[in-house]
Amino acid sequence: MSAHSRRALSRRGFLGLGGGALLAGTLAGCLGSNTSGSRARDSRVVIGLSAAVTTLDPMNTTSVGTDLSVLSSVYSSLVTRRPDLSIGPDAAASWDRVEPTRWRFHLDERAAFADGTPLDADVVLWNVERLLDADNALRMTSNFPLLTGAEKVDAGTVDLVTSEPDADLLGALSFLYLLSPAWAESHTPATATMGSGPYEITRYSPGGIVELRARDDYWGTAPAVRHVTYRITPSEAARVSGLLSGELDLVAGLDPQDLDRLRTDRELTVHQLDTTRMAFIKLNTLTGPMRDLRVRQAVNHAVDKRAITESLLKGTVEPSPGQLLTADYAGYADGLSGYPYDPDRARELLREAGYGDGNRLHVELTVPTGQYVAGDLIVQAVAQQLSQVGIRADINSIPFTVYMQKYLVDQDMSDMQYITQAWPTLAAGGLYGLFVADSPYAYWDDAEFTDAVTEARTTEDTARRNELYATAARRAREQAPVLFLFPQPGIHAAAKDLEWRARPDDWVRPAEMSWKGAA
Repeated sequence: MSAHSRRALSRRGFLGLGGGALLAGTLAGCLGSNTSGSRARDSRVVIGLSAAVTTLDPMNTTSVGTDLSVLSSVYSSLVTRRPDLSIGPDAAASWDRVEPTRWRFHLDERAAFADGTPLDADVVLWNVERLLDADNALRMTSNFPLLTGAEKVDAGTVDLVTSEPDADLLGALSFLYLLSPAWAESHTPATATMGSGPYEITRYSPGGIVELRARDDYWGTAPAVRHVTYRITPSEAARVSGLLSGELDLVAGLDPQDLDRLRTDRELTVHQLDTTRMAFIKLNTLTGPMRDLRVRQAVNHAVDKRAITESLLKGTVEPSPGQLLTADYAGYADGLSGYPYDPDRARELLREAGYGDGNRLHVELTVPTGQYVAGDLIVQAVAQQLSQVGIRADINSIPFTVYMQKYLVDQDMSDMQYITQAWPTLAAGGLYGLFVADSPYAYWDDAEFTDAVTEARTTEDTARRNELYATAARRAREQAPVLFLFPQPGIHAAAKDLEWRARPDDWVRPAEMSWKGAA
C-alpha cells in the first residue's frame, strides 16, 4: 500500500473535525465547574464511562469496563485479580485444592455485608445455587461450565466442587460477586444493591450517573477515595474535553488519535499499555457467504492491518499473529503468523468461491456505535479495503444494546461484525470457550477446535493442556472464524495528582486510586 493510501485512512479522511469539536464543547459545558484540585481536597473522583451501567446484578453481566468495574466496588468475591494480574484474597482469606475436583475456601472472619450480616459459608452456598439454577438464566453462569455445586464444611469454610479438574476456576471466581441471600429475597438485584465491598451506591439511574460513597463500616482496608461519580459520556470528543477541562479525573479506553493532544496537557498523566482484549471482525460461518472457508481467508488477505494500526491507532499496537488471544493468556501458542496483506490472493480465493465479474460479493458489516476504541473508523477502513478486492460491505452502525440483542438473544448476527473480546480469567479456555460449537457467542461449529478446547479445560497436566490449546489456535488460524486484526490499544488518561495503576484487563476500580498528598 502506498504512503498516500495509508494517509487516506487517517481520522481526517473519515470524520469531519468541526462537528466533533462542537459536540465536545456542548457536552463539556454541561459538566459543571468543579476541578480535580477541589475534588482531591474533598476525596472525590469523577470517572468518565463510554457506556451506561445496564444492570446492578453482578451475576447478570460480563461487561468488565462498565457494569462490573462499578459493582466490584460494592460487592466482594471470594478472590480478586490484582493490578499485576495475580490472584489475591477477598472474602476468602486462603484456599487450597484438597482434591482434583474440590477447592476449599477459608472465609475471612471479618467479611460482612453492609447490614452486618456475616458473609459465611451459607452465603456462598446460596450464591452458587443461584448461579447454577438454569431457570435464573444468568449471563455469568456460562463462565463456570465445570462447577457442579458448593458444600459447607463449617461456618467459615466452604468447598466448591467441579465435574472435572478445572484449572480456570480461581480466575473465574475473581469476578463472581456475592449477594446477601436475605436481602435478595426482598429486593431486586438488577436495580438495587447491598453488598460487602468497600463502597455503597448512593445514586443510580439506568443509563445515567452512578455515585458511590465509601462505607465507614467496611471490614477490609478502607479506600483512600471517599466519593466516586461515574459519568456516562458516550462521545470520545466529550471525554477528551472533560479531561482537558478538569471536569473528569479519569477516562479509560481512549482513542489513540487523541494521544498527542492529551500528552501536551501538563495536568494529565497518560497511560499507554497493551491490553488483554483482542479486536477482530467476527464472521458468521453458519449462514451466508462466510460459510465458505475461501471467502473467510479472502477477507483476511484483503485487509492491511499494519496500515490501520499505523494510521488510525498511531502505531500503539501490532497486528495479530493470527490469534484469538493476546500473549497474556495462559495457554497462548507461540509460532503462528497473521494472514499477509495480499489483495491478489484475496481476489483469487473469491474467484474460486464463485465471486467476481457479474457476481460481486455483498455483505453486511455491523459495528456498535461508540462502544469500541476507534471502532467506527476501523470498520470504515476495512470496508474500504474490502471494496478494492471486489467485496461490497454495507456498514450498519447500531446502538450497543441493539447489537447485543441481535448477537446473543436473537442469534441474528450479520455476515460480519466488529467486536473486541477478552476473558477476565486470562485463561485460554475461557476466551476459546466463546468459540466452541455450543456457545451462543460462536457462530462457528468446528469439531476439531471444540474437541481440543473441551479436553484442555479438564486436563491437569500443563504441558498437555498447552499442547491442546496450541492445536485449537492453529485450527482457528486456518479456519478463520474471524478477520484477525490486533489487540485493542490501552490508552488511559488521569489527573496528574491521581495515583492509579492502569490495568491491561479493563478493570477500573476506585479502591485502587488515591490523591497525592491526601491525608
